[in-house]
Amino acid sequence: MRVFICILTLFYISSTKRTASLDKLFKNVNFARFLISEFDYTGYLNQADQTSGKFVPFQDASNDTYFRVGMLHKSQLENYTKIRMEEQLGQLKNKPWLPVHTIREEFANCLNFKYGSLSENDFKYDKGLYGWMNIMKFSCAAINDDIFVFAMAFSRTRFRLKQVFLKRQEKYWATSGRSIITRDVQKITELFAIGFSKFVNEKLLEELKRNSNEEIQENFGKDTLGQHYLKLTKETLDEMAVAFGSLKNHTSLSESRVHTFNTLGIEIKTRMILASPLKVSQIVESFSTELDDEALETLDSCNRETCSRQKMTNETYNQKLETHNYSKENAFVHKVNSRMTLLSFQTSRPYFQFETMNRRTSHGITKIKQNLDVEATKLWDDLLDQQFSLVMHTHYRPFFPALSGKTNFSATQSFS
Repeated sequence: MRVFICILTLFYISSTKRTASLDKLFKNVNFARFLISEFDYTGYLNQADQTSGKFVPFQDASNDTYFRVGMLHKSQLENYTKIRMEEQLGQLKNKPWLPVHTIREEFANCLNFKYGSLSENDFKYDKGLYGWMNIMKFSCAAINDDIFVFAMAFSRTRFRLKQVFLKRQEKYWATSGRSIITRDVQKITELFAIGFSKFVNEKLLEELKRNSNEEIQENFGKDTLGQHYLKLTKETLDEMAVAFGSLKNHTSLSESRVHTFNTLGIEIKTRMILASPLKVSQIVESFSTELDDEALETLDSCNRETCSRQKMTNETYNQKLETHNYSKENAFVHKVNSRMTLLSFQTSRPYFQFETMNRRTSHGITKIKQNLDVEATKLWDDLLDQQFSLVMHTHYRPFFPALSGKTNFSATQSFS
């Protein structure tokens, strides 16, 4: 019993110290600005199609979420394997799905950044089972030589679409899982991106209410375009706009309905990093498993002020499963000044399986297979381009003020 009481006492002291430290940290204007620029999704919500959900035939859906902000000392990051995750993340008994190992690795990565962010949008659909949509974002920044602040948000959703009734067989109707078209994917992913954004805004507001700075609280809920915590130059933001473009529209129904899919998966990982030029090679090497050699060379060996690269390849076709597998990457590097370099890249290994349709003919039921023709290839390429732009403009809207018509830029750097 004494041991149990001691453990509770230590946990209470640790939690109390963390709360006191955070309360003090929230008085730091830079920390509050970091939270708003990274986790205020108002800019995206103002642009998103709020009617997306009306066009999706959902049967049901279940969702779980997580949000956390905190701080770590440089010495903790240098010994990241010894970080007590329960102190940083709280009780996780009801969150067994939370990727604690990934979060620990991101803590370690922060040590090499002045600012770093990772986001993932993972969509999967299987006609015979159900669909998944997992969204996360983790960001961290150094607010001085010793203290790193972080924030993270996760959303995990499983859904089913309404079944399709085929024909009546005696006392019941035969049913089938519902195949999807690319426009369905665009509507579903935007709907869940909107839900994620609203959840994060709600949690962020709760955190900001602990901040006594009225000016910071008043800025919440306003479109923060051009007001990013990093205060990047207009030139840098213009280069970002050229490299990644604007948020792309959904494919028209008439174009999309030509091809249908049984299974489809698009998991997009995006990183945004601001670091010293002296650390670029080390950073690129640490992410060598996420990119191909050409992308790594673009990031590490750029001899111009700005370099970018986009690549899309049809890697394999699994004849047995009739699955098409692809690889898509975007890489971008910009030398902000002699002290700072901005790195960004997006990676995905998407796949799909066409629906095989049954047609009744005079000779009985015939299976009709779809071909990866020019039209289908364009449809798939357009979907991936739209999904890549959705991720970038959902999680990193403040990096794209030039695409909104706003010009509220600052030429100074927050970091030296």
